[in-house]
Amino acid sequence: MTEIGLFTPIRINAMELPNRIVMSPAFTNTAGTDGGVTDGNIKHYVARAHSGVGLIIIEHTSVNSYYIHPGKRLQISKDEHIDGLRKLVDAVHREGSKIAIQLAHSIHGVGLKPADLSRETVFEIVADMVNGARRAVEAGFDGSELHFAHTYTLADFLSRRTNKRTDEFGGDIFGRMRIHLEIIKQIREVVGPDYPLLARFDAEEFVVGGNTLQHTGIFAGELEKAGIDCLDVSVGVRFDDAGLKGYSDVRGKPTIEFPDGPNVYFAEAIKKLVKIPVMTVGKLGNPQFAESVIREGRADLVALARPLIADTMWVEHVRQKRDDLMKECLYCSECLYERHDLEAPIHCMRYTCQNACPANVDVPVYVDLVGQKKYREAYQVIQWENPLGLICGRVCNHPCESLCNRVKIDAPIAIRLLKRFAADRILAQEKKLPVPPVAPEKDTRVAIIGSGPSGLTCAFYLRKKGYQVTVFEKLPVVGGMLAVGIPGYRLPKSLLAEEVKVLREMGVKIQTNVTLGQDIRLEGLKEQGYQAIYLALGTHKNRPLQVEGEDYQGVYAGVNFLRDLNLGKKMEFYGKRVAVIGGGNVAIDVARSLTRMGIKEVQIFCLESREEMPAYADEVAEAVKEGVMINNGWGPRTITGKDGKVTGITLKSCTSIFDRECLFNPAYDENRTLDLEIDRIVVAIGQVVDDSFDPSASKIKIGKNSLLEISASCATSVEGVFAGGDCVSGPSSVVEAVKYGKEAALSLDRYLGGDGQIISKKLFVRQLSGPVNEDEIGRPEAALIPPESRKGDFAEVEEGLTEKSALVECRRCLRCDVLREIVI
Repeated sequence: MTEIGLFTPIRINAMELPNRIVMSPAFTNTAGTDGGVTDGNIKHYVARAHSGVGLIIIEHTSVNSYYIHPGKRLQISKDEHIDGLRKLVDAVHREGSKIAIQLAHSIHGVGLKPADLSRETVFEIVADMVNGARRAVEAGFDGSELHFAHTYTLADFLSRRTNKRTDEFGGDIFGRMRIHLEIIKQIREVVGPDYPLLARFDAEEFVVGGNTLQHTGIFAGELEKAGIDCLDVSVGVRFDDAGLKGYSDVRGKPTIEFPDGPNVYFAEAIKKLVKIPVMTVGKLGNPQFAESVIREGRADLVALARPLIADTMWVEHVRQKRDDLMKECLYCSECLYERHDLEAPIHCMRYTCQNACPANVDVPVYVDLVGQKKYREAYQVIQWENPLGLICGRVCNHPCESLCNRVKIDAPIAIRLLKRFAADRILAQEKKLPVPPVAPEKDTRVAIIGSGPSGLTCAFYLRKKGYQVTVFEKLPVVGGMLAVGIPGYRLPKSLLAEEVKVLREMGVKIQTNVTLGQDIRLEGLKEQGYQAIYLALGTHKNRPLQVEGEDYQGVYAGVNFLRDLNLGKKMEFYGKRVAVIGGGNVAIDVARSLTRMGIKEVQIFCLESREEMPAYADEVAEAVKEGVMINNGWGPRTITGKDGKVTGITLKSCTSIFDRECLFNPAYDENRTLDLEIDRIVVAIGQVVDDSFDPSASKIKIGKNSLLEISASCATSVEGVFAGGDCVSGPSSVVEAVKYGKEAALSLDRYLGGDGQIISKKLFVRQLSGPVNEDEIGRPEAALIPPESRKGDFAEVEEGLTEKSALVECRRCLRCDVLREIVI
């Protein structure tokens, strides 16, 4: 007999799962105001699907817009929700996972008990659940889980503690389950016999007078007879637990004090009563224990919630047997209930900074090493996950800081500045950056098209694995947008060169002035012996305004302006009045560069309000200090000119940016306009992929917004050709591009026969090296060159932290990642 384990496939009705790991439903607090799906919902579930979870069961989704728990809850209460849910389903399917929806109804949310409801309302609940299941099928869900557990309506009906009805829907266990069986019967008639139906229920409520296994064992058998295909066996989480206040909740979400899987024995008991698959849940994040549960036949599937919040890649790390990469869940449940910002989406409170970093840099560890003056080791920790630490220490948008728990005391840790400090200090001490070891060279050759952050990152990790890597760059310089899209006052070119030097010393070959579609072609590269190709093309083509007069002389594209500036080309702007159109980072970079070029007057006009501007807030603030005038709420109407040259612009008032569905759809007041005399206009409203390489000729499939279409593994429609970075996502941050480069390197390695383990074994110990300063002392700020000294000078504005301030800042880190001693 073949031994089963976590990665043994299993079938639930017609649904085939590749493994027995399930993402358990957990409230994300990311739904839209009407209960619709948002980008936050999609990103949350896609991140876990990317890890290889066999089945994702999304959070309790309300079938009624009134009977609902508080918070930003997903709904499936009307047909209008179907399209958004379908987008979520499609996104998860692209990652290779199956996805089910948990259908829920909550009279508790409005303070009612079953006995308070009329018989008519009871049948309305049945109808709501049936309609929810119908919509789930229409949205494309692979299955539906009926929420009969915790403090929801159908748990209240089942519980002998809360159901005091005296009609056919109350009384003994058979009366109390009548509504459940009616719901299943009617849903099965709608969805058909092959559609997977799961049911979650509490095997034990852990409340005085509540259900026990004696009752729920009977219920389980009746669920199987009624047509349920899988039982999700939970316990507790009853909010009305009276004399045992809090115990029911903690048994349902066991904390660190409990042993592994304290509730597995309930699933084991239920499994003996039925023939359908049984799922267990609760403190199952120890991979060895979870494996033993399946291997010993105690349950058929294991469901994880909090461990997948702590470590989005838990499944992949278990599959690879990479304990060094796993982020251990502490089962504190702060991700669910004790976030410092109750409006924030669900996130782990132990690894907030590392999980927020797209590159997955282990922030607390390198911060601690800086605090010990171990600068080389600190940089190496950064380099493990992000080979562009010197660069990101300057230009990263530092999403890690936005979720730093230190805000509970004063302000977030200056994570970006500490990254810069570590990189600057090791460069100053050793006159070069550390070069990582490279595996013995393979015969396999890989071509990378584009030397931006995504391409360089992919090259770094593939070369570490021993592949022969050649990077082809269209521009005469290396770095892509790092070299020609970011001005020198933010990223000195000499420092970019230091990061590139590491790759050259590793053995990466880089060729400039090579254009895809002209000098090289995809088929030609394969004929030259390259077994795989990675397209990291970026978005180097300006998005046009599409207004009258845009073709006048004197109207420039923002990305072209920055490219010519960084390449040292002469541009006649001196003494001119310039209008910059756009509110993003390119627009700000253009405007701040113009102030250094002797421009008479620089004004920015953008649709957004100051708070809505997509540009980084600190960059906007510095632009204002340098004399840039920012005019919010204006969009171009027409550009005027004379003798083929621009002379002015007419703008119209923008009244709103997004429509009710939160889609970009600006509305204007055409009667409120502004006429200006202008000598030059720079358009910076966005970028797209430069398709001059003719993707159709290469058979590369193009998707929405002219971006390259890829699979979950970064593979394009052409065999052996992968893609990532801005050419796939659209214009994004440097650190997001680094993430794509890593993911592509992993996929390329697997495609070429490797194991996909591109991150070296981590050798550091996660521990405290000194005291944590919890006094309210505030956050240090880096010194800046005074605005009046920046005129005519592209020298770096930010000067970084001093060693003294850096060391003090390191001790502000709360080391949320380290388990402190628990006193009981």
